Amino acid sequence: MGIIPQEIEEMESELQNSKIANEINMKTIKTLKNQLSLLESTKAWKLMCLLRRVNEQFLKGDRTEKRKFISWVQKKITKKAIPIEYSLSKFSPIQSEKIEMYEIKEKKKASNSSKYTSELKYEGSFITFDVPKSYDIFRFPVINWDFRWQRPQQLSVQFAESGHRVFYLSVDIIPLLKGNLTYEEVSKEITVIEVRKNVWTVQICSKNPINVYRDRIEDLDDLLYLGWCLEYIQEKFDIGFTVSIVDLPFWKPLIDGIPLNKVVYDCMDDHEGFSTNSKSMLTDEKQLMVKADLVIASSQRLYEKISIENDNTVLIRNAGEYTHFSDETKILTERLAPSGSVIGYYGAISEWFDIDLICSLAKKNKDWTFILIGDTFGCDTTRADNISNVKFLGEMPYHELPKYLNQFDVALIPFVKNNLTLATNPVKIYEYLAAGKPVVSTDLPELKLMSDYLYLANTHEDFERSILLALKETNDRTVEKRKKYALDNTWNSRYKSLNEEMQTRFFPKVSIVIVTYNNWTYTKQCLNSLLLNNDYPNLEVIVVDNLSTDETRIELARLMHPHLKIVLSPENTGFAGGNTIGCKEATGEFIILLNNDTIVSPGWIHRLIRPMKMDSTIGMAGPVSNSVGNDQMLDFFQGDPINGADRLWLSEFYELYDQQYYETDLLGFYCVAIQRDVYDRLGGLDLNYGIGMFEDDDFCEQVKTLGYKLVVVQDAFVYHHGSASFKKIDSVKYNEVWETNKGYFESKWNRQWEYPKNPRTIFFNCFDNKSVGVVMKNLKKSSVLILGDSNWSSKRAVNGAESLAKTMASDGKMVIVYVHTYNSVAFAGVRKLSDDIYITNRLDLFDNIKFNSIIYAGQLEYHKLSSDNEYVFLSAYSPNQLVSGMEVAGLEPLLDKQVVLQQ
Repeated sequence: MGIIPQEIEEMESELQNSKIANEINMKTIKTLKNQLSLLESTKAWKLMCLLRRVNEQFLKGDRTEKRKFISWVQKKITKKAIPIEYSLSKFSPIQSEKIEMYEIKEKKKASNSSKYTSELKYEGSFITFDVPKSYDIFRFPVINWDFRWQRPQQLSVQFAESGHRVFYLSVDIIPLLKGNLTYEEVSKEITVIEVRKNVWTVQICSKNPINVYRDRIEDLDDLLYLGWCLEYIQEKFDIGFTVSIVDLPFWKPLIDGIPLNKVVYDCMDDHEGFSTNSKSMLTDEKQLMVKADLVIASSQRLYEKISIENDNTVLIRNAGEYTHFSDETKILTERLAPSGSVIGYYGAISEWFDIDLICSLAKKNKDWTFILIGDTFGCDTTRADNISNVKFLGEMPYHELPKYLNQFDVALIPFVKNNLTLATNPVKIYEYLAAGKPVVSTDLPELKLMSDYLYLANTHEDFERSILLALKETNDRTVEKRKKYALDNTWNSRYKSLNEEMQTRFFPKVSIVIVTYNNWTYTKQCLNSLLLNNDYPNLEVIVVDNLSTDETRIELARLMHPHLKIVLSPENTGFAGGNTIGCKEATGEFIILLNNDTIVSPGWIHRLIRPMKMDSTIGMAGPVSNSVGNDQMLDFFQGDPINGADRLWLSEFYELYDQQYYETDLLGFYCVAIQRDVYDRLGGLDLNYGIGMFEDDDFCEQVKTLGYKLVVVQDAFVYHHGSASFKKIDSVKYNEVWETNKGYFESKWNRQWEYPKNPRTIFFNCFDNKSVGVVMKNLKKSSVLILGDSNWSSKRAVNGAESLAKTMASDGKMVIVYVHTYNSVAFAGVRKLSDDIYITNRLDLFDNIKFNSIIYAGQLEYHKLSSDNEYVFLSAYSPNQLVSGMEVAGLEPLLDKQVVLQQ
């Protein structure tokens, strides 16, 4: 019979609860271990361990223990190395390294339950797709997820409920207290917990203890570890394009290193109004404010201040969770006040809270009970301690607040006026009004806009009169009027406004046109990669079938996806004709023509159209690939025909070519992005090229005649199987089409067609030491040979040949690295990793080269290169120095010599 959906839901719920329990367990143990590590570094702890050593070894120990104690003392006096078994930590009453983490085993789902999941499913050759994937959100907050429920959490929930994955960082950063850790070692200490659907809290790691409110990210090891943590999250969850919403300037150095990322600064307060904020924090905020891609101001006063610094500023005020506060709630078992009226407030009770006002009102009105809910840190409440009708109830959970608000006869916002409060749009006003409560508030600029729904006051007397009027209210229509205002100002409405701003500014619409003719297997693979890998939210995909004779038309007709439109042509109109049909259906600002024999990579759309968004003189842009007939062809690539690009290779490829592109004369139309205005001016591809060949050359010429540039985007990669349709044409027919279309091209442009440019590697067609030698001698920059480990690892820590090569290349050197494998996969000859870094497994090709520097930075056996080379051996080599540049590392003066670094 199988399993019914209800049973599956129960099993999935149990599995989810198991996962959460396991994550909480792991987080608790990690926190304990980190706290113990911090404790073990204190003088008091070390003194305690010393006393325990004296007692256990010297006073109570047998002869063996006494000898160990004497040996330890001698080593301490002579400053000799102390073996691990003699270390002081062995006498700690708690051994943190023995605290083990046991994972709760997950129960396996029933084998036939998969048909109820929302994953991609294959039923024969039929494909179905779930809701489109969109960009992900990194929230860099000012408060933790489980602290006071405010704007950061509310907007995060709205993003999550709209299908975005939200990664909410913790403000409590884990200090690992160790340098030279590897990526893998740091990754193991990260805590990730799914707190609700599409929302994960993430606790990341640094080397040193860091307080996000007082400190800055300045230590290079701290920045390295923190960056690795984000990289790990991106890999674990297959994250492509992200939007980072930043609440605190502290996070800026970390955000700067995130690829394919837009930065939104959510300015909720005037930070100059906080007495605890340092000058450095205000300086950091100014930089964040200026450089952010979008700044959100929560009040008019903040908007006016920020918009001077950044034109990309929008006003999005706070809001309330209407249903949480407006619905009927359970009444508290006891009245907050046995008699009289309840005048209530909840929220932070800090330096901006007018405690003098409360004391004055309470003393004059003994039949009023003032209920104050919230943490009182930052506010001197001692003057209210002896006033019997003032009650401080402390911090309350968010879900409990409606119960208390239900008993308020009047709700208060008693703030003093200062720079902070004058720029505040209080969240609680929307929550008070959602419950229909009369509100009396300090006369603040943001609240004047709501004067029809509340009472405003400036003096103690104003507050007293307003509270008396509020207590006399009897009109139910006034209550409904308040509730209606709150209903119009929900967090969902604020999310919609923010999302619209982000869509307009970050994501111009993109139309992808795919022409198919048979080869359903390729088309299916292409659509899978396109629709499942996609993180671009404003997208349409138009598939035009050119009268396929295999199963393609049937399978396309069965596809359903909100981003997908299928056009079944009644005739084979060729490559140019099919694309012309698709482009007529396109509505995007950019059009991408994509072959069906391609596999796209995460983030490819963002990378491909970025140069055209930045420079309107660029008419077309193309990616690089593993298989293409011009200079877009890569010299080195790792991947396969099933998955496309290898993820490790792709990650490093993105790093090495970040935001780089170059101008060219010709783009391959296996994948090309075109400005919509450019396409419309030209009226499409020339249909005279029939089934295909040379129409891409022709269109490139047309674009150039309009004065536009063509560019190859070096950090955009698309896998290409290569001429899938033309491979099925017999050679005679192929040559006939080739010659016919070539002749038409030459006649149309009145010039002879030329073969495209070769791949952009300086060692193209170099197969021996003579040809390699010619290239090296013609270099106009210093050359460096690095003898690395046998394997180039994309994920090695900072102390490897990989980091050294990247540092020296960034300093303008040509770097050749001798290794045997790349990410444990063999390669042959000399291969290009970037414009200034090449790897080789054949030193014999460089026998006749005199490098400016030769550096040994690995465990390979030493290879004699040339009797002309001289070597300087360095016995001390600090890997951490490499991060800050060659001058700091002390290598710059040696670059005219042959250097060997021994580790």
